[in-house]
Amino acid sequence: SKDDEWACAISSSSPTTAEDIQGRRQQLAAEIDGNDSRRHIILILCDGMGNSILQSTLDEQSFLNRNNQQQRLRAVFPSTTPAALTTLATASWPGIHGMPGWNLRDKKGCDFPGSNNQQHDDDKAHPPVQLLVLSDHIRDARSGKFASEMGFDSWDEVFVQQPWARQVPHNNNTSNTANRQRRMIYINAYNGDDYQEWSQGTNNQNQNENRKRKHSDATDFSEWQMGKQALSDTKQQQSSSTLFETAKIEETAFDTLGEPKGSVDAIQYYRDGITAALDLIAKAERDGESTFTYLYTAHPDKHMHALGVEHVEISNVVRGIESETERFWRVLGDREALLAGKYDLDSNVGVQQESCSTKKEEDAVDATVVMTADHGHVTVHPQDMVTLPASILELLEYACIGVHGKGRHGYLYCRAGLQKALQQRWKTIDELHHHFLLVTIEEAIELGLFGPKCMRMEVRPRLGDFVSISIGKKTLVTPSENETFCKGCQCQGAHGSLHPDEMHIPFILLEPSSR
Repeated sequence: SKDDEWACAISSSSPTTAEDIQGRRQQLAAEIDGNDSRRHIILILCDGMGNSILQSTLDEQSFLNRNNQQQRLRAVFPSTTPAALTTLATASWPGIHGMPGWNLRDKKGCDFPGSNNQQHDDDKAHPPVQLLVLSDHIRDARSGKFASEMGFDSWDEVFVQQPWARQVPHNNNTSNTANRQRRMIYINAYNGDDYQEWSQGTNNQNQNENRKRKHSDATDFSEWQMGKQALSDTKQQQSSSTLFETAKIEETAFDTLGEPKGSVDAIQYYRDGITAALDLIAKAERDGESTFTYLYTAHPDKHMHALGVEHVEISNVVRGIESETERFWRVLGDREALLAGKYDLDSNVGVQQESCSTKKEEDAVDATVVMTADHGHVTVHPQDMVTLPASILELLEYACIGVHGKGRHGYLYCRAGLQKALQQRWKTIDELHHHFLLVTIEEAIELGLFGPKCMRMEVRPRLGDFVSISIGKKTLVTPSENETFCKGCQCQGAHGSLHPDEMHIPFILLEPSSR
């Protein structure tokens, strides 16, 4: 049957054995870190910039395409930003880290008959929440309340896996140069938000003080990602010897997307991020330090969500990203220029290339650059937008769907006892049965879609009963999105399914021997 064929296809795309994965990890680490000897490692993540975008936008022999090992990496499932960034922050699969998607439903506490549960804090129950983590603060998307107001006492109850950065010492107190740690550098437009703070390793036990400290420009993920402790203003100012540094760049305004200003701004802000990375690496070179730099840009994803994949402004953004990345690699190839702050090596390209070719390897900074993405994109046209019919909605209490991605791996939460009814009705509706594979969460776990390990108990309730996986361009949308985009004849960019354009992501490796 068609379902069996797709199940086989999904199974073949799922992770292989733990031994195979460990072998790949070790090989990858050796290539990137030069067998534990590389002075500087730089990770650049361009949101949404899948292989198909590079292939359709750039020439085959362009800088990014010729350095891209296209078959090396693929996105996690679901191919969404929270799933991918949390995997990067924890080195664990979505079924382990607890963020396999957007607006996941969860609930704290147990209800009892006729009780408001106010007498005993330990028994206090809260209404279900829709966890929104890529926001200024981690909150319930439905009510807008902070997660801490809905029973989640710390970020570790939202992200059930700790970020690896929390295991990294935050100070270089040793006088032994051989034992000194890498300086960790995080550059993005969201440093200070709850998600960035968590992924940078903060443990926000004192949430009220933490929220006061960063209420103006802070978002939670940056602190968590860096692994640092949530300290008061005074303590943070005194922590001058910290190994963690951040630089914040600007973000493109939504009302400029689709206009030339939108792409110009996106490229300029990425350029600012590249320059910030060069400044901090140059400082580390002078101080004799090693670094790990993580530069994240929300482009071209932000443009594609609003415009679709084929819009001319997408091409402009991707070409600008390529140009700035090539400039970055050229400067790293000339240590003297780096230390002198001469970063504009993209002028007089012919002369510069000749000059670079005569440079010796010892003239370059000892650095590896890895460039990748969290997922790719597909264009969803109005005729591809599908709303759930009333006969399906009456069986559900929550449908985690949406045009920009959730609807390509929709999590469906049934009313109690109606799972079989949903399966039966789904098969009778051609538009659903022919374009979406309805899989129970247990089947998806067995197929390894959320990773090769068993799903953690804390994660399982967040996924409901079924996941509806798009097998083409069709995407499940909410009624309000149908009014806005479908009737308004507006195409949108989306991701989240197992489509090759969404799953195949670049692995661009720039290391000393590739010069």
